[in-house]
Amino acid sequence: MKLCQLTIHHFRSIRELTLEVPNMLVLVGPNNSGKSNILRAIEFGLSTSAKPDHDDFFSCRPEGDRELWVEMTFDCLTEHERTTFQKYLRPDGTIRIRKTARLQTDASIEICYNGYVQEPEQWWLKSSAFEHLSSREQLEAQSRDIPELRPLLEAGGRITRQRLEQFQQEYIEQHRAELRFHEVLEPGPLLGQRNVGGGVLPEFFLIPAVRDLSDEIKVKGTAVFGRLLQRAVKEMAERDQRFVEVGNRLRELVNELNARPEEAEMASELARLEESLASELEPWGVRVSIEVTPPELDKIFELGTRVQLDDGLKTPAERKGHGLQRALLFALVRAWAKALRPRGESEATVPRRSSESVFFAIEEPELFLHPHAQRQFMASLAEIAEDPSHQVFICTHSTHFVDLKHYRRIAIVTKPDPTQGTQIRQCTEDLFTGEDVQDRKRRFHMAYWINPDRGELFFAKKVILVEGETEKAVLPFLAEKLGCFNPNVSVIDCGSKHNLPLYIKILNAFQIPYCVVHDEDPIPDPIPSDWNEEKRATKQRTFELNRIISELRDASLGHVEMISPDFETAAGISKSQAEKKGKALAALDHFESMDAAAIPPRIVEMIQNAYRVRD
Repeated sequence: MKLCQLTIHHFRSIRELTLEVPNMLVLVGPNNSGKSNILRAIEFGLSTSAKPDHDDFFSCRPEGDRELWVEMTFDCLTEHERTTFQKYLRPDGTIRIRKTARLQTDASIEICYNGYVQEPEQWWLKSSAFEHLSSREQLEAQSRDIPELRPLLEAGGRITRQRLEQFQQEYIEQHRAELRFHEVLEPGPLLGQRNVGGGVLPEFFLIPAVRDLSDEIKVKGTAVFGRLLQRAVKEMAERDQRFVEVGNRLRELVNELNARPEEAEMASELARLEESLASELEPWGVRVSIEVTPPELDKIFELGTRVQLDDGLKTPAERKGHGLQRALLFALVRAWAKALRPRGESEATVPRRSSESVFFAIEEPELFLHPHAQRQFMASLAEIAEDPSHQVFICTHSTHFVDLKHYRRIAIVTKPDPTQGTQIRQCTEDLFTGEDVQDRKRRFHMAYWINPDRGELFFAKKVILVEGETEKAVLPFLAEKLGCFNPNVSVIDCGSKHNLPLYIKILNAFQIPYCVVHDEDPIPDPIPSDWNEEKRATKQRTFELNRIISELRDASLGHVEMISPDFETAAGISKSQAEKKGKALAALDHFESMDAAAIPPRIVEMIQNAYRVRD
């Protein structure tokens, strides 16, 4: 079971928000935009014990609106889960569940889970039909106009709600292809339970960003580390034959303690204590029985386990630095995930109850981790998210957790103002289309090695797209010299002019303001006689990109600065120096000692336009 869509209503900073949820969701955006509130909303929806307080209700909601709710759509259900949620299965195999918190008139908060059901349009097949069909007289009257009800009437006996529901279910199954359905939120509680039991919904672990980590890494209680460790031990106990044997020996020992042999000399001390207590209570006319219950192994670990770390000095984990403490949490996430489903083990060999899915949410995973550790942890999280029973949600300010190759993971979170509340921007469509789709994917993915920090564009107020390393190096340098540099503007080296259209599509999809700086690359007239057909075709394709770039531009987001004939010529950079030193270094040398007033006007105009950010 995996979460595929989430709708949040009136929760904290969120007025109304719907987002598509991939296997791994990466939330980025400014501070105080609501990223953590999205994670908390997922926690509220999944954790059956989670209960909001009055401050969790959206403060700008309409007067009289006393509800907040989180709606979760799940796909990838196992057979066990399909059986559990059979009542809620939609035609596409998904289920949709809502958890609601409702403010009562006495200031208390009522919590309820409800599922969406597929209900036929015919009123007599709906769950509310019983009030009109609860007696034989009512059934006889209705069956005159609805002959389909005759079999229920002819069967005789008293009409009960259970009997009517069974009739409805059988009729729906037999005539499903002929009926028309619409989706409604059931009036009663999910699965008929007032309190949804644990194990029905995926288990949720949230590792917060700001909290005393010494509390979070405790083995006992409800701390994240303790819950993860307990679950890991439980999985280990189920898989390791040695734990099974220990459990069997414990049960045998307890059975011996509980045994009451007839021979008095063979009686245990426990039996003698029973006799002593019974003797003392004889005037009351009662019997005393003391029975020992075998302990659960995972409870033994919870009560008697202490995590020690030895970095030259062996101390409890809570005595170490925050970086090592947080690394320990993350290591347990990775280790437990690998232990849960070893590599190469097929789905069929791992029986799962409803539901054995586990979701991990992490606020600012980059905290206390150096860049190399961040990259390593991101790779581990991505691996965890690929498991069919796992899902990962993170909110981050680090480019090491944002990969443009996986743009569908990314959601940009903003909050224009408190009344509008938290907003989300995603791209769920496939941006790689056309006949040369595979070649375009290959070039785009290879561009990562040219500019590994290209994920920075998702954090920028504005993005400047350039063809190569020369413009990426020179534009910020010249902007600083001209006094218009803005640290919130990111220059992205796209690897080539041919990659610009795809980057423009991404920026359009995520509604990120941008400027595209590219060469005109005009075709000379006349065409040089030494150009063969292949070179002519290549030059024509490059020149044709000018039109494609212009047409792709979203006028509300971006503008284009086309340099004619190319950047080096317009800037006056010597081609011989470029060949000798490399284009980027030659360009920097060219401008380094140049006064701002001497910079060519077209280059100045381009720089100023590129770095201009709209309010």
